[in-house]
Parts: sequence; C-alpha cells; structure tokens
Amino acid sequence: MKKSAIHFFFFTTSFFIFLFTSCNSIKNRSWNDEVIVEKKYREFAESADGYLKAAGFKGAVLVGRGKKIVFAKGYGVCDEKAEAPGDFPIGINSTFEAGSISKQMTAAAVMQLVQAGKLAVDDKISKFFPDFEAGEKITIEMLLNMRSGLTDHINAADDFFPKNVYRRIEVKQMACEPVEENIVLEYLNEAPLLTEPDSTYFYCNTNYFLLARIVEQVSGMSFREYMQKNIFERCGMRYTNLEFQKTDTRGYDHKGRYYSIPASLAVGCGDVNSCVTDLFKWNVLFTGGKVVKKKTFKKMIDSESYGYGVYCHEGSIFHTGVTNVFNSYDGFYFDDKLSIIVLSNCPAAKVNTTTVARNLQKMWAGEK
Repeated sequence: MKKSAIHFFFFTTSFFIFLFTSCNSIKNRSWNDEVIVEKKYREFAESADGYLKAAGFKGAVLVGRGKKIVFAKGYGVCDEKAEAPGDFPIGINSTFEAGSISKQMTAAAVMQLVQAGKLAVDDKISKFFPDFEAGEKITIEMLLNMRSGLTDHINAADDFFPKNVYRRIEVKQMACEPVEENIVLEYLNEAPLLTEPDSTYFYCNTNYFLLARIVEQVSGMSFREYMQKNIFERCGMRYTNLEFQKTDTRGYDHKGRYYSIPASLAVGCGDVNSCVTDLFKWNVLFTGGKVVKKKTFKKMIDSESYGYGVYCHEGSIFHTGVTNVFNSYDGFYFDDKLSIIVLSNCPAAKVNTTTVARNLQKMWAGEK
C-alpha cells in the first residue's frame, strides 16, 4: 500500500489509545459461546448465517469490528469420519491448520528480534547459512517480502529436491509420516535460483522456512518455544500451537483421504494450528502495535503487493492458507477496523475460504 494511505491509517491517535486500554481485555478474553452475535449487527449476522448455510459452508467464521466480535459461528463437524461425528460439531474455538497465515507471525517474530538489535533486515543470510552459496546475494528483507529468487521447497518440491528424494517425500506425505528435520537445509545448495535475488516478487515458502531457522539461531530457542512465548502467550492465543497436524478438526480430499505437508517442511511457513477467536486476538493486537511497535508494523505493511508476511491491498492486509485438505483466510480492513476470518476443514475446491470472506466483506459493506 502507498505511504500516503498508511499515513491515513495511523493519523488518528484515539484508535491507538483505545487499543492500549483494551489490549489486556482482548488478550485475556475467553469466548466459549457456540455462536456470538453483537446485537447492533444482528441483521448482518442473520444474512451471513443464511448465506453460509445456503453455500454448504463447513468450518468456522468470525467477523469482528475493533475489539468486538460481530458474528462468530461454526458449521459442520470436526471429523466427518468419526464414529459419532454429530457429537463433535465445529465451534468457534475449534482448531484448524491455518497454513500460510502462519507467515505473518513468523515475520513478526523476526521483526521483534530486529527491534531488539539482534538482527537487521539488510543482513545477508550467509551470516546464518555460511555454506549456502547464494547467501551473499540474499538479505533477510528479501526473504520477508518474497524477493529472494529461491525455489519453493513445498510448491515446487520436484524442482527443489533430487527426484528420488522428492518421490520419498511424496510417499511420506500421503502416509502422514515425518521426514528428516533438516532435509530442506541439506538440499538448499542444490536447488536452483529461479530469478536473480531482489529482481522480482515470487511467492516461496522456503523464504519463511529459512526465517524460522534464523529466529532459532538468533534467539537461542527452538522456533516452537519462541513462538509460544513471544507470539501466542503474548496475544493470549490459548488454543494456538505448532503441533502441526494435531488439530481439533480433520479434512479429507475428494477421495476421502487425509494427508498434509510433513511438519518439518512447514516450519515457519505453514505450521500454525489456530481457531477464529485466537486469530481475532492476533489481528487486534498485531495491528495495534502490541506484538511489534507501531513503527515496525508500519514498515511491515509498507507495500503495494506483499509486505512482510501479509498481502497489502486497498486499505487491507490479508493472507490465505492451504494445506491440502484445509484452507483459510484472515483479513483486516483498516477503515472499519474490520476482521474477517474463515477457516475450513475442506479443500479449497470444495469450500473456498477466500470467496467466502470476500462475500462476507461485500455483505458488510452493504450493511453499512
């Protein structure tokens, strides 16, 4: 987004005074209702509920304004193959694989270390991966804003890994079995650069995998420990974790199979499990300067396309997530301080959370 637009977002001090006084109440708040409807927006909630039911939506939805939840509800069951699926309906605190929504949290962890003077965004990554031949050409900022030129170890695994290794990973993935923890670093030098570093934007999960490993080196903590202490606990995200593939919900593909990305490949780029209420807390505190400083947050979203872990577009930041049989959307619209969060335990071909979110945003705009 343009700098002038960012200045507009930050000019009103009353918003930040409001967030300062409310951050603890958001952090410590526990929502245990099956359905939440803010009375003021009952008509919107009824319209949204009608749309979601008619669309056959399965998952959980939350629409919030400022620190208040306008509408939140779960649809469908946590696991349609459970012995008694009806006994476990999806609720607003049910956890899903959030996929690439994870990236904004990884980016925030990196920027916390930058604020602490332990990192700089113009650091060359050769400082952290001295054996990586292209490391002198790539900076931390290029990883953050997807301009490194690296090959994607998840979306282009057949190009990143040798063919025999790629085939073995495929077999492990379909069997939900783990692969070696350092397999990405082991083959990093062999993967070709797709473009010259900093020449163009190219979405790549490997960037955020490397950022997670940098967080570990600089902090002296495992990535899981760092995120738990400095992101999840800091925001009161009590249901969120990095126990990848251990969610309350389970999804299946068109052949009735559950499978997902091996956990060791998803580190930093897609390993967060979360629920709509926790992601709402994240939105409020992250955008309010309570995870990183306001100045740092402003830098993270100073882009007309991809910032640091978030897409920036027409007065909003957002990210989607896909992990084979889950898909997700988390968006924040600055003008209305509006959060729209949609999580589904269905493949995107069956339930597209981005389409659902955009339709809810249109309904909200019409409601105004």
